[in-house]
Amino acid sequence: MKKLAYITLGCCIALTTACVDLDQYPKSFITEEEYNGIEQDISKVELAATGLYKNLWNGNYGFCCRMMRIDCAADQMVSSPKPNNVLDYIIQLNPSISSNTADWDTSWANFWNVITGANTLIAGTPIPEISGTTAAEKEASEKTAKRYKAVVAEARFMRALSYFYLVRMYGDIPYVTNSSEAIEYQPRTAVADIYNKIIVPDLIEACASLPTVSRSGFSSTPSQWAAKALLSDVYMTMAGWPLKLGKEYYAKAAEVSLDIIEHSGLSLTPVYGDLWKEAKKEEANEHLFAIHNSVANKVASQYGKSFYPRDYVKAGWADYYANPDYMATYPEGARKEFNYMTEWPTATGTTVKWQDSQDGYPCIAKYQDYNQGVAGNSAQSNGITPIYRYADVLLRYAEASNLATGNVNATALKCLQDIQTRAGVSTLTTTTNSEEFDKAVFAERGYEFLAEYKRWFDLVRREKVSEFKSKYYPSSLMKANSHYYFPIPSTQIKLAGWTNNAGY
Repeated sequence: MKKLAYITLGCCIALTTACVDLDQYPKSFITEEEYNGIEQDISKVELAATGLYKNLWNGNYGFCCRMMRIDCAADQMVSSPKPNNVLDYIIQLNPSISSNTADWDTSWANFWNVITGANTLIAGTPIPEISGTTAAEKEASEKTAKRYKAVVAEARFMRALSYFYLVRMYGDIPYVTNSSEAIEYQPRTAVADIYNKIIVPDLIEACASLPTVSRSGFSSTPSQWAAKALLSDVYMTMAGWPLKLGKEYYAKAAEVSLDIIEHSGLSLTPVYGDLWKEAKKEEANEHLFAIHNSVANKVASQYGKSFYPRDYVKAGWADYYANPDYMATYPEGARKEFNYMTEWPTATGTTVKWQDSQDGYPCIAKYQDYNQGVAGNSAQSNGITPIYRYADVLLRYAEASNLATGNVNATALKCLQDIQTRAGVSTLTTTTNSEEFDKAVFAERGYEFLAEYKRWFDLVRREKVSEFKSKYYPSSLMKANSHYYFPIPSTQIKLAGWTNNAGY
């Protein structure tokens, strides 16, 4: 019987006998059979859930690398003029199933490994019944049951998140909710069914069972508010392309976002740049869910080298540069000063402006504080990979409430202005014209989440690719085939006998 490619059961669930810390770095792994055979112990189950976060990271060239490359399909970044740079295929909206194969193979395996691990944990973790004869015993039993529910909810969160990435990148995908199905051939299931039968139900369960303060106490594990942030993002996407469910789902996204705003007690971190400082990443601040990169714990990022220019004193890889045309539209202020590097020291001891640099592009500086502000000597760096922030919630409410009703309410206007105020821009948006406000909010999402893997998905759900990628879209594979999907890996297509997305 054919098997679903790239899914590996043996590395999906983590367990260690070390002390129970609450970071994302389990040191060893057990198989599915071993997990199902162990005596239930909440600390071991929690560590098993922690393994899902390392699966999401998936190595130096995993999530952090592949999602940044995917986001290069948008308009914020450009590639280095290095010879034979295959990233250009993605930038020009002509993704290649062969030349870009590492992007598809790695991301496909990345998310399916998380799903397989989550399926095992969900199916193999029974919630203990409430027991005890005294009030104290019953209370203790209830607390234990709640912890079990919460850790299963973490697995549901991770399964939903992984499916959410897969449907946005690849369209119709297999419907797999238990481990026995995961190793067998499965047909592709319609995007709408994946949302309605897996993603949304998982997140509703996660919202009900996750605590308001995450298990770790910060963003390395999801809280109820992180689950609601993801759910609101899901509803927002369902409202747009490809499902186009419109106002009803914009209203759902606004409702969930407003719940977070009114009841979470969260707030924006006062200084934008503090969000990426290594010394502050474990504070319970604006980050709702993130990958916490660590060299010492072998879950490093390569953000420093990837974003350093080639003629920088530390000799960068120049994987990504800032798009100077987009930078020119970016409003002046403290946020822009933090996000961009427009001059830098070279190995010769001189300082060069970006226009006169070797490659002639400005740099994105957001991910360069991971060695306490000093350029790294090594490709391996610490730091944080943000997935959801409270700023996301504010801007989603502003956008969704307006699109649902055609009206700009006071809360929506305040959400946008709070983001702009922190950014240090000279002029705040004051319009209550629905169309003008929508344009301002959409632009602000781009500025706020520069190089955070969100821009491409925003352009797609709002069908704005042709507007913001006007140089490449008219002659693109995506226009020719009337979709915004990437190719499913060729190995998977051959194994399962599927037809790939049109054009690949």
